Amino acid sequence: MTTCTAVTPLTVGRLARDLTARAGQPVCALRFYESLAALWTAACDTHLPGARHLEEMTCRAARQLAAGEDTLTAPRYPRIPNRLMRDESLVRLPASLAVQGVEWQDAITLASTWLEARGGPGPVLVAGVRTGGAYLAPLVAAQLEASGLDVAVASIRPGEELQVEGRRVLLVDDPPLTGRTLLSLAQDLPGPTGAEVLVPVFDDADVQPIREAGIAVTVLPRERWQSTRRLAPETLTAYLAAETGWQGAGRPPVLDGLVPGRQNSALAPWPGVRRRSPAKAAVRLRTPDGGLRTAVAGWIPPGIFGDAARTTATSLRSPVPPATVAVAPALVVSEDLTPSAPLGPKPSPHHLEEAIDYVLARARQLPVEAAGRGTPIPAVLDQLAKAVTGSHSTAAAARLHHLLSALAPALPDHRCEAEKWFLDAAGRLRKTGHLTHAYRRDNELFTPLIDLAALTIAFGSTLEAVAESLARRLPGGRTWQAALAVALLCYGTARGTQLPRTYNPQRAAETALEAYRLQRGMSEAAGLVQQVLADTATGRPVAAPRVVHRWARPPGALVQPRLPFGGTPAPEAGPALSGPETQLALTTVERWAQGRFHPVREGKVLLLAPLGALSAWPQAQNALAELGRLLPRLELLGWCGVPVVPLSEAA
Repeated sequence: MTTCTAVTPLTVGRLARDLTARAGQPVCALRFYESLAALWTAACDTHLPGARHLEEMTCRAARQLAAGEDTLTAPRYPRIPNRLMRDESLVRLPASLAVQGVEWQDAITLASTWLEARGGPGPVLVAGVRTGGAYLAPLVAAQLEASGLDVAVASIRPGEELQVEGRRVLLVDDPPLTGRTLLSLAQDLPGPTGAEVLVPVFDDADVQPIREAGIAVTVLPRERWQSTRRLAPETLTAYLAAETGWQGAGRPPVLDGLVPGRQNSALAPWPGVRRRSPAKAAVRLRTPDGGLRTAVAGWIPPGIFGDAARTTATSLRSPVPPATVAVAPALVVSEDLTPSAPLGPKPSPHHLEEAIDYVLARARQLPVEAAGRGTPIPAVLDQLAKAVTGSHSTAAAARLHHLLSALAPALPDHRCEAEKWFLDAAGRLRKTGHLTHAYRRDNELFTPLIDLAALTIAFGSTLEAVAESLARRLPGGRTWQAALAVALLCYGTARGTQLPRTYNPQRAAETALEAYRLQRGMSEAAGLVQQVLADTATGRPVAAPRVVHRWARPPGALVQPRLPFGGTPAPEAGPALSGPETQLALTTVERWAQGRFHPVREGKVLLLAPLGALSAWPQAQNALAELGRLLPRLELLGWCGVPVVPLSEAA
């Protein structure tokens, strides 16, 4: 595996210096607008006096962009605060413009939709909810202003005050996930008619709680987004022909149509697919020799947030992720990977080594924001420290923070989607999913150390095996096990709440296995971290956690690992089941589980993966009490992130 030069970090200071260097010169309108919006947002977050001037420049650029100008002239005296010029923190990528598929034209369409449905006379205040809403609000305001309205612009975060001054308030934000932030802001903001909400949405149901609270909502559904419409067959053909740079020499392939399936969930709903996945389409390409191949056209940001995308899509050379086939301003066309075989319960050790190589190579190329002086300790580490020590301990949290910064100083994020590793037809290790490509930067805070710790779950490995592998690659006498243990606890805490909730038997089995490994891995990590903090922690000692808990104290969900502290641990294991008892347990579970649970074997235990929709789980949970009475021994049923039945070694 070889990698090219590391991607240059997109920092606040870099944007500020670049704009200053281009003063008086022509610049790309979209790049210029997004750069100003990023600086304005940074100034608002740090309460800089220059925020007002940056807001005015951002709104001016928005008006020019909305009017159709492709190229603008940068101001000769941009007056960017010196503090921003020296700010080397990474630009916070708003989910709407960096991951979800919203583009600047969608803000214009959203404003037009509001004008048609609810527009009227009177002054308006367009308030963008930072971060994503602050990028969209000036564009919404530009379209409203062009229609003759008196429009003011502001940005806001929860807890901040907004000067309404008698204006009609329009809240603009990213596509909502829960809508709680928007609902709280809309209810708290003053105004002559109350606040209204303008948002792109994946599904109209995403804003139903806001509507039920009596708040007016204007939406732009996903089928009308620019990124979705670009993927329609007739539009995609013209776009690929006009905008795409294909890798390799010779005549480029041509689009032969879409391939129905999960990849096209942005165009047509597909059962079991997350509605909030980035826009993409599985396509069939006809090569110059008349052959056919399939690929995936995936959306990337067309503005400044796509710069790293277009660079790294062609610079990382590895047989592990899907290969890049072509790059366009708003799309990357990648190899379509079809899993030929799963890793299996015990993948070969060399596959784990390949995965570690890939993670480290990717870490060397992607920018990671260093934890500067005075960087606050993430809340998840306070949570871990309290669980480990039994009481609040600032010193323990600081120690965990130090350990987590061992490989690449950064903060853990809450987005911890599992990776999808598998073997291709040739038996080579491949991967798809959240961290597949370097150009997917929605995971910018997902540290390499957490990525490495997550391998223990995907490969059914141990922290010790990954630690030993790291020590061979990164000599210097460092012990990696404690740092990986902290990373695994951070990963498990986030991932445990994000496990899939829509099941077919195969996905149910995969989820149950992941939940079991997460709980088991977190228990191992917790015991190790307790030892590390023995001299640091204060308060009463906490006994090392056991992996399995009695079914009498289940968690709130049937499949959800939790921090392995508290609860009622299972009693010490008695004599192993005899051969006849094991066979009876297997037969009993198989008969009882039909239509309700899917039994999955993992080592010495049998996992019970619930089937059906989440709404059916309470009934399934009650039914487990019946299974406990049918098993050959009392209290044989336990819980370890998922219901488990222990078996003998010979089973």
